[in-house]
Amino acid sequence: MNASSARRYLPSRKTPHAKGHFKRPRHTGVSLVEVIVVVFILVILLALSVPFVRNMRELTRRSNCDQNLIRLGLAMQAYSTDHAHLPSGTASYNATFRFWPEVPSPAEPDADASPVDLAIVSEPEGYHHNWALASLPYVDQVGLSQSIDTTSSIYSESNRLIRETMIPVFRCPSDDSVPTNASYAGLHHSAASPISASNNGLMFLNGWVRPEEVPDGMSSTILFGEKLSFAGELGWCSGTRATLRNAGHAINAIPQSDQLENPSFVGGLGSRHFGGASVIKGDGAVTFISETIDQKLFQSMVNRNDQLVLASDAVISE
Repeated sequence: MNASSARRYLPSRKTPHAKGHFKRPRHTGVSLVEVIVVVFILVILLALSVPFVRNMRELTRRSNCDQNLIRLGLAMQAYSTDHAHLPSGTASYNATFRFWPEVPSPAEPDADASPVDLAIVSEPEGYHHNWALASLPYVDQVGLSQSIDTTSSIYSESNRLIRETMIPVFRCPSDDSVPTNASYAGLHHSAASPISASNNGLMFLNGWVRPEEVPDGMSSTILFGEKLSFAGELGWCSGTRATLRNAGHAINAIPQSDQLENPSFVGGLGSRHFGGASVIKGDGAVTFISETIDQKLFQSMVNRNDQLVLASDAVISE
């Protein structure tokens, strides 16, 4: 092989800086447009996730609220098993309790008022021990129950510790009112009416109801429901509009200021859950009632003796 042939098989030894062999470094960063696109996508995802997270939190709160109602319903069932009747919604001084449908007696032995005229007003004067106090032994509050001074008004100094104690089972997680307010109320009447001994609900003044004697049946009659607290309420242990409500108002209806100034005004059910409020019937079934429910239908569910039994809860449940 001569020298010229050998040169043909030898690799070329061009310098790196020879024309056509210089390589520029590759660009590894991101452009401003790419950054903007990524940020825009993240913002959209965040905006979509916030309502979902908020809804999940509200569903959790509503579920916990329903569990509180179930606990109260079980407490009432346990109470009625021990005493053969439901507790009175509220009581006045020296009350003579009568079993429905017996005619109740006046609270005061020398009172001029008839049993029908006797009524509770939302003022811190009177006896006013209520169903919530009666339920304490059945919601793991035996010690607190034993410390109640049953000989004095619930507003007396001897019961101050009771009034200032917050009981979790009486509080809806969505309720941001004063901690000693109750989020639930017993239903005393099917119409807008003062709290009296002649009411037709399950929780009223100076009266006991035997579950087996409820004409409409406990499964068709509302026992408790959610309530919105009004300004100046007297707390969870007061047997006034603080823990008793009626079906004379639409659910979630906001009362006028002049109504709240009337101490005989009671009010209806309501909640901070969207679209309605949860209730529990006498048999322990929890139902969410829409705020658009037909008012007469709602009232029939509170009246223990209107002889109207619902065929289905589907018409009232969300």
